[in-house]
Amino acid sequence: MSRKTLLWLVPVLLTLHNLEEAFLMPAFIEKRNASVQGAMRGVVPPVTYKQFLIALVIITVIPYLIALLWLGRRWAVYLLVGFQVVMLINVFAHTLMALFLHGYAPGLVTAILINLPFSLYLLKRAVGERWMSKRAVAWMFPIGLLIHGPALAGLMLLSGAIADMA
Repeated sequence: MSRKTLLWLVPVLLTLHNLEEAFLMPAFIEKRNASVQGAMRGVVPPVTYKQFLIALVIITVIPYLIALLWLGRRWAVYLLVGFQVVMLINVFAHTLMALFLHGYAPGLVTAILINLPFSLYLLKRAVGERWMSKRAVAWMFPIGLLIHGPALAGLMLLSGAIADMA
């Protein structure tokens, strides 16, 4: 499989994962919001399904734009591989959530069956074929944690503001 094809699979497989989340998230959001009590609501505000979908669309569109407009550029390769590193981190987030819930968490199936093996394969190819150095890939993990954590929380807040305006 060519590098171009592999990099195009990043947004395609992200879309599959996000579709699983989009279709199965409403009940989860309801449970999540109900479980946050009292003063904790200021720290962990409720999330609406509309807000969640807005964030999901933004997250889904960005790698398509990168692949469509700039795939031939070296920095675009870094960004797309970086997106996949975030998806690899997301595999562990889904797994931990499923363990915490003692069952299924929306996105778990595609995270484990698609994103985990694809992420490992893509990273192996990126380093093995010298698209990126081992050091660059290693740096993507702390950056990915920041994206999956604080940046995602910020995106949810932004999506809430967008949802309120609509």
